[in-house]
Amino acid sequence: MEIKSIQTKKIYKNIVEQIIFLIREGSLKCGDKLPPERALAEMFDVSRASLREALSVMEIMGVVDIRPGEGSFVSDLDVQPFIALMLPLLLKEGNFEEDLLEFRRIVEIAGVKLVCLNLEENGERIKELKKIIDEMGENLDDVETGAKLDIKFHKMIFSMSNNVVLIKVLEYLGFILERTVKFNRSSILIKPDTASVLYKYHTDMYECIIRGNAAGAQKALESHFDFVHSKV
Repeated sequence: MEIKSIQTKKIYKNIVEQIIFLIREGSLKCGDKLPPERALAEMFDVSRASLREALSVMEIMGVVDIRPGEGSFVSDLDVQPFIALMLPLLLKEGNFEEDLLEFRRIVEIAGVKLVCLNLEENGERIKELKKIIDEMGENLDDVETGAKLDIKFHKMIFSMSNNVVLIKVLEYLGFILERTVKFNRSSILIKPDTASVLYKYHTDMYECIIRGNAAGAQKALESHFDFVHSKV
């Protein structure tokens, strides 16, 4: 596997470009394990911090799976459609992860307002939302289950909006939503008590939604994103 030392641009972007090139040309295949962090950093001639940033971005893109205690592997999924979608965004100037978070903030804050305006049409889904909240409270110490429930909660916001465009956005970008939630939670939950804080933001959103309080739900969601942004 031939790797060039990094020259210009944001370092992590160069790393991502090279690994994606190796996947496209077939030098790296689905399921292949990448070299250990230290060795990979030496091969690229970069710091381990820059390498970890690149790996985190590729995990969001679905290019690699990072398995604690095992290492980083080329994803078993067909990553080509996601590479085609995300690579132009990744290579532009700016912070890729922050841009994704800001995109979610804009779309979901608009969506939660529509949810509050459509309560009469969402009777059964309100019950589902309550069930998700209850399960989140019961699984504060379970990182994997918590991530799945968090994703389920935010997907429900989209579906309850009854807006066909927002629902289509979820269909196209649901994979990215899942990756960003998992990545953000894995970064945040290494700090004490953050699971309880995240749970409180979701319960605040739920309480505002069932009361039809659009402004309150939007404020709770805004605070949630502010908290996540401050921690990742």
